[in-house]
Amino acid sequence: PFRIYMNHILNYGGYRFFQSSFDRDEAGTYLSVNHDFWGSLISYIGYALLTIGMLMTFFSKRTRFYQVNQKIKKLRAEHAAIFLLFLGISGLQAQTSVDPAWKQHAVDAAHAEAFSEVIVQDFRGRMKPVHTLSREFLRKVARKSSFEGLTADQVFLSLFVNSREWYNVPMIKLRKHEKISSALGVNGEYATYNDFFVEDGGYKLSDEVRRVYGMDNVDRGVYEKELLKVDERLNLMNMAFGGQLLVVFPIQGPPGNTCISYRSQNEESAAAREQADNFFRSYGSAIGKGIGTGDYGDAYRLLNDLKDYQQTYGGEILPSDTQVSAEIFLNQINVFTRLALLYLFLAMASLGLLFFTVFRPEVKLTKVQLGLLGLVGLGFLLHTVGLGVRWYVSERAPWSNGYESLIYIAWTTTLAGVLFTRKSFGGLAATCALAATILFVAALSSFDPEITPLVPVLKSYWLTIHVSLEAGSYGFLMLGAIIGLINLIMMALMTDSNKLRVKRIVTEMTLISELTLLGGLFMVSVGTYLGGVWANESWGRYWGWDAKETWALVTILVYAFILHMRIIPKMTGMYAYNLATIVGLASVLMTYFGVNYYLSGLHSYASGDPVPVPNWVYGAVVCIAGIAVAAYLKKRKHKVIR
Repeated sequence: PFRIYMNHILNYGGYRFFQSSFDRDEAGTYLSVNHDFWGSLISYIGYALLTIGMLMTFFSKRTRFYQVNQKIKKLRAEHAAIFLLFLGISGLQAQTSVDPAWKQHAVDAAHAEAFSEVIVQDFRGRMKPVHTLSREFLRKVARKSSFEGLTADQVFLSLFVNSREWYNVPMIKLRKHEKISSALGVNGEYATYNDFFVEDGGYKLSDEVRRVYGMDNVDRGVYEKELLKVDERLNLMNMAFGGQLLVVFPIQGPPGNTCISYRSQNEESAAAREQADNFFRSYGSAIGKGIGTGDYGDAYRLLNDLKDYQQTYGGEILPSDTQVSAEIFLNQINVFTRLALLYLFLAMASLGLLFFTVFRPEVKLTKVQLGLLGLVGLGFLLHTVGLGVRWYVSERAPWSNGYESLIYIAWTTTLAGVLFTRKSFGGLAATCALAATILFVAALSSFDPEITPLVPVLKSYWLTIHVSLEAGSYGFLMLGAIIGLINLIMMALMTDSNKLRVKRIVTEMTLISELTLLGGLFMVSVGTYLGGVWANESWGRYWGWDAKETWALVTILVYAFILHMRIIPKMTGMYAYNLATIVGLASVLMTYFGVNYYLSGLHSYASGDPVPVPNWVYGAVVCIAGIAVAAYLKKRKHKVIR
């Protein structure tokens, strides 16, 4: 028998058989057939030559890239020094004088931390420490990383061992939807578990939930979607109370690759289920003793027995101790959110220094610029370490879902800034502002930072090659747009006394933008046709007019035109070019957000809810339009910038 599955091609008699789809019951599969050896070979050779040609552009002295680089070197003058600011961020927590019973009876933080090292299997089959599960649980239910001074580990374990004391704790997040709040009889942003039930135990939202589940996805509005989210949070609370989330006991015997939970109903695992029941019964009593007396000795002994049991009967499938420690470390440092704050500070400092150089050009800023660049480099190093640790933990390239792609795009944005804008305050300001914005967007509730398994088609080395180039190019292209916006602001601030200095700064940043866009265009182009190679290897065809493929092509054409504007007569002006870089960003946003979250297709892999367009986006468009008009009027008045 032959095995044919996604990314595993059967070659037979010169024909190639691909799995294109499969039945819902997974009992049958659909195959596509390809017979095009010479066509594929010639196409691949063409792609290779095209890639080599693009790479040579960066090294040849006869290219536009080299010419722009030389112009930048001639324009650069001495930069001046000002000051370094040190940013310290601290948090204050307020405590009430008398804690409620559920808080007084919470599990000790030290023991909860020890329990967080236990390996658990989630509903997708991924093995991870309870440390990750508890934070995912609290983030989904309460939209918080901690709760009333308790860590996520304390909350999660306390919910299990003292469930009744938590029934009246307001921790289930509501999104201020009047219809849902009215049905529950709740006025605030949080509901208790008991708020969802009437006195006889009936579920208040049962009829509405049943009705919404019977609707097609396209017919569900904001209310219906929020209702399902609230119902999901309630179900998670139910599972936490009952222990169904604690899938920690490996099934003994072959194949040894699954686990059962405390409440598992798997009849084939009766012995393991009985063992789990006995353990949690004893463990719950030991925790109760620890809460009452402060002596957690018995609980620690049972916990160590559980860890030994997991290693004995599931060691082959469990993540290594190093991976567990790395994942816990990644959870604790919360590196990407903290980097957003660092980048924001650096953006404000760089922007302030940029405007300072316009109005006080006599002040020397060389040393401060080096210090600022050093902080950007430190942020980039931490960003790289964070991505590397996530890669090590997940055992795959960290850019396969919505959250990961955003933090990766922020990384490529910083990379582009370090490569092309390191000697420009305006360029560093644009780099850091964009990186901070992307990381703040990634931190929104719409993007779940959970590490998720790959869908079958992404289980390929092409994920590392194709997706890294496509997503990485967005950072370069978006950086060009932010530089364009800063240039328009500089033009709008021109006066008779500073117009020559503004011209010099805008000219330099425009050339930097051109280099940045050139790098982004090459990345998105190479990524797109290598995506065609991936498609040919997985499905037997290069191009299928999928939404993502189409919009990637649109992005290539848009930015190819923008870059050619610099050498087209009557379109070489810096104002037109910088405005075009901002307008061109719309194609990038459509390729990323529009396709991934709103359109259906083969590339809608990014996990996370569709992101509604916030009202501030419309305000931002109006502001940009106003800046463009003001810049145009000042350009016409002073006539030093074309």
